[in-house]
Parts: sequence; C-alpha cells; structure tokens
Amino acid sequence: MVVEAKTCESPSRRFKGLCFNTWKCRFVCSTERFSSGHCNGLRHRCICTKQC
Repeated sequence: MVVEAKTCESPSRRFKGLCFNTWKCRFVCSTERFSSGHCNGLRHRCICTKQC
C-alpha cells in the first residue's frame, strides 16, 4: 500500500499585489519556507504549498 503525502495550502503573507506570475509566487513562497506556490482564484492570490 502506497500512502501519498497530503498537501497543505496557505495564502502567502509576503506576496504583494495581484498574482499573475506563478514563478514570482513560488519564489516568495520559498522565502516563507514553503516548497511551492501558485496563483489561484478570481482574486489572483498567491497560494503557498507544502507537504503536511
């Protein structure tokens, strides 16, 4: 049996403005000790992700 790690998401606290560039979001998330990040939603927020 293989168990996949759960992914936790949290809005970035340091990203400023609307999120249109996923690369910039990922960089900012890495400074917040997350493994990745992406732009999401109608509000164009930067969402950081990491394994829980």
